[in-house]
Amino acid sequence: MTEKKKTKTTNSKEVEGLSIDEVQDRLDEISNRLARLEDLIERVGPGIEEVRSSAKVIREGFEFYDGMVRLMSKFTKAERLESTYGDLKKDDISWRIIQILDNSSRPLNISQITAGVRAERGTASRRIVRERVNELVARDILQVIEDEDDRARYFALVRE
Repeated sequence: MTEKKKTKTTNSKEVEGLSIDEVQDRLDEISNRLARLEDLIERVGPGIEEVRSSAKVIREGFEFYDGMVRLMSKFTKAERLESTYGDLKKDDISWRIIQILDNSSRPLNISQITAGVRAERGTASRRIVRERVNELVARDILQVIEDEDDRARYFALVRE
């Protein structure tokens, strides 16, 4: 008797407790597995066209769903920012700083933040941006990220 590989099944209760990033990771894993399955089917027998086309349709369905999850994560990210820092929306520059740092994959320095604010607002003074950043640091909304170069200061959002 051959031993079957156990696969983890997901029930709706399990999915409810997952973050969007965890759902995204699972979708990526499923999509990768389906792509490998398509490759395997093609190598095993090009004559199994119906099976290969079914696997392709399933993979495309997951890729569509993956795109929808990515879109939803952008909306939930905006909602999270709004609920956490909504009072800062009154100050357009502070709000833009928070959005820019939240969308960045790495900490940014004052010049980079100022460039981002200018790109979104059309205008921004480096001095004003620096003042707002210092206020956000004082309120524990931003944190200073240490760097090897003592002259450069980088900033990131304080994560919940």
